[in-house]
Amino acid sequence: MKINTHYLQIIAKILTEKLRRWKNYLPVINLILLVSFLGMVGISVLLVYKPPEDTIKRSDFIEKAPDNKKQLTFLDKDKKTIDDYETLLSNNPFSQDRSDWRPSEKKIKTATAKRDPLPKKEEPIPKVEEQKPKGNPKPIKLFGILILGDVKKALILNPDREKNKSAYIFIEEGESIVDYKVKNIEKDRIKLDWYGQEHVVVMRANIRK
Repeated sequence: MKINTHYLQIIAKILTEKLRRWKNYLPVINLILLVSFLGMVGISVLLVYKPPEDTIKRSDFIEKAPDNKKQLTFLDKDKKTIDDYETLLSNNPFSQDRSDWRPSEKKIKTATAKRDPLPKKEEPIPKVEEQKPKGNPKPIKLFGILILGDVKKALILNPDREKNKSAYIFIEEGESIVDYKVKNIEKDRIKLDWYGQEHVVVMRANIRK
């Protein structure tokens, strides 16, 4: 495509002329922008440091005279005579000859009743007595005693293989084993309780008494 250079030259001249004219108006435009900017800054400063006060009419503050019906009635002056204060004067709390205050008996009774209510009778708890089984208890065979300070243990033949399958077990004071309760462990014997009956097992003889 062939481009006509003549038209291009004409368009270039027109643009250059407009640019020259525009440059002449640039200072005026800059001045207008600067003035408007400074004006906006000044207005914002005034709004921040000096907010606008609400203009209220003076007539709004003028109170209307209240009606006679709505006026408050003043309290009457105290017209009591000195006879009305006779009880107070006779019972002066600041007098040196005053007597101690004593509450009435009814108040004392009610106060003591509130403080110390009658204790409820505790119902006795029925004791469940363990029934003594028929027959003789299982024999206990003692094979050794271990005493180290407060630790006391006795080695016996296991009388109950259902709970513990080991052949020998250690027992301590206060422990229960097959209806027995271990009362005391001594150097050569142990004392057992079987439903109130005391049984002594000696280590040497291995005889239950």
